[in-house]
Amino acid sequence: MLKLVKVSIGWQHINKNPLFKKRMILLSEKSIKTIKSITNSQYLDIIGLVIVLIGSIYLGYHKTEVNFQINSIEYVFPLVIFSIINVGFSMISTRLVTKKNNIGNFIGTLNTALSGVIDYLLGNIAAILTYPISFFGNYFAFRIWKEKRILNSIDGIFYRNLFFGMALSLVLNYIGFKYLSDKPIDWALFFAIAVPAGISFGGTFNNSRMYPDNWIMWQTYNLSKIVQSVMIMNVANVIKYLFYLINAMLGYVTWKDDKNKGIILPSS
Repeated sequence: MLKLVKVSIGWQHINKNPLFKKRMILLSEKSIKTIKSITNSQYLDIIGLVIVLIGSIYLGYHKTEVNFQINSIEYVFPLVIFSIINVGFSMISTRLVTKKNNIGNFIGTLNTALSGVIDYLLGNIAAILTYPISFFGNYFAFRIWKEKRILNSIDGIFYRNLFFGMALSLVLNYIGFKYLSDKPIDWALFFAIAVPAGISFGGTFNNSRMYPDNWIMWQTYNLSKIVQSVMIMNVANVIKYLFYLINAMLGYVTWKDDKNKGIILPSS
């Protein structure tokens, strides 16, 4: 019986071992080719778009209204159009990035600004601090992908970005909860928001370097969102993030295979 590789060897060393790679992904060349075909399929784009749009309607996003006052006059602002556009473009952006299309980063940059405005209007006070980070992270990835697109192996920068993303999320959300809100800090809510945001920050920062293993971080993020949605019995969100999870799995296999085969991507 074979012994497992000792943990002390380290992930980076294991990840570079060709034998380990073969055992890690027990997929035939035919299976990988099928997965890559699904990943780059336009049909999957349509399925994803239909899922998020139906989900947003089921959640009642199209009925969402925000009341605010200007000079003691109360106004009602319907978020119907903006919320539907937001979830639609979020899916389009994700699918294009999965297919290594830099337009996805451009759409993601603009859509992050819209997401921040909607989140802020819905009561997430810390959004004014956290969303600019995601905005510039997506914009930076867009600029880098225009110059060069190289699939990279895990290195020190990968881990640095993950650490920095989580630390930044904890600090910014603490400032938001502590100083921008008139309520005592709800620590359960704080970590429920800050930890997934930290994973998202790290994933966004690493997007510019096109790490295939970064899709594992997005799988982790989507799993955390699924758990959150199950806890509050939000069926529509569970279905939506299940799709994102599957997409991240497909992206990992596709990008990993391209990396192993040394495929060079043209600048865009």
